[in-house]
Amino acid sequence: MGTIELFHRDAEDYFTECGLLRLDLRSDYEKRECIKEILKPLLSPAFFMFSCEILATKAVPEAQERAEALTELRFQKRQEMLRGHDGIQYGAYWILRKTEA
Repeated sequence: MGTIELFHRDAEDYFTECGLLRLDLRSDYEKRECIKEILKPLLSPAFFMFSCEILATKAVPEAQERAEALTELRFQKRQEMLRGHDGIQYGAYWILRKTEA
């Protein structure tokens, strides 16, 4: 099916002190309802488990089903770039604030 990785991220960019969620799914599970079913039970507890006010995850523009699922889960697309340890900047991140979960 895939893997989920979630960790507390400390950095010198917009995405500091956030819970960073990586969701890697087999293509046949990359469906709006599957993604919602996987993520929904994780969201509320993740804020507590990872001591954060924001959860962030990636959805590239081509991942329409993922973007729809994130929108329905109240995530918001951001323009800010996540800066990797190597200095490379990555876009296409979405966030969910604790107050909106």
